[in-house]
Amino acid sequence: MNKEIGILGLGSMGSAIALNLKKKYKIFGYDINKYNKIKSSKNFIFVKSLKEIFLKTNIFIIIVLNENQCQKIFDTFIEIKKKLKITKNHTIINCTTVSPNWVRKVYSKLKKNNFEYIDCPVSGGPNKAIKGKLSLMLSSKKSIYKKNLALLKDIGNNIFNLGNKVGTGSTVKIINNCLAGIQIVSAAEAIMLAKKEKINLKKVFSIINNSSGQSWMFADRGKRMIEKKYFKPLSRLSIFKKDMKLADQLRKKHFINLPLTKVALKMYEKGCRQGLENFDDSGVIRLLEKSS
Repeated sequence: MNKEIGILGLGSMGSAIALNLKKKYKIFGYDINKYNKIKSSKNFIFVKSLKEIFLKTNIFIIIVLNENQCQKIFDTFIEIKKKLKITKNHTIINCTTVSPNWVRKVYSKLKKNNFEYIDCPVSGGPNKAIKGKLSLMLSSKKSIYKKNLALLKDIGNNIFNLGNKVGTGSTVKIINNCLAGIQIVSAAEAIMLAKKEKINLKKVFSIINNSSGQSWMFADRGKRMIEKKYFKPLSRLSIFKKDMKLADQLRKKHFINLPLTKVALKMYEKGCRQGLENFDDSGVIRLLEKSS
């Protein structure tokens, strides 16, 4: 297993994964915004170009904002590989939430250019990422999965192998995020009801987390809503706009009516229109506060 890893995307999740892996691997980090909050050391080196990181190692973890950023990275890598006539295999572990249709298209192109690909979206947030306790929803060729299993186990402790049909991992991640996006909105509605009834919000929070209304998203985002810690984002509201759009595309593909998916998407779209796109996604509660 290669002990030198490239991580592209040093936002909240990418930085947390890097901080975890640098305990065991030498990490080369890159971010499109040339932004880095990790202190340089023997095991973490920040690089400033895609060419530089490509020439440093042959295994890359991609965790960026969207498909467009992924596409730019992949096109640049393919171009460099062709220009320098590099024939050896490179491995891409893509942890970005993207559409399964896009994954299947890009996988075909990468395969032709000697890239091994693991469709590997993750869940759990920065706090779990830094401890190596993420959930991985992955799909890839069996041989590539086995070859990279040690690294995957260092990224997450819940590994769900969905088989060799690349794109299945991304489909499951969209389903997960659809539910999470709906639950953030429902958490906001529950807190608004309690506020209007002038009930102690900390007590309501504790009661719900020990009752049938409990959910992981309520426990995590509900706390931020109550404490009004949505100005500094751990996960930007605009990301859930993207994720709910992906869920809506999946809904349309099957011609089914999913009213909660549609309502939640409208909430995140409205939040972005009203200037909340760079707030934490728990800031969706501000839409309800304004309307009341």
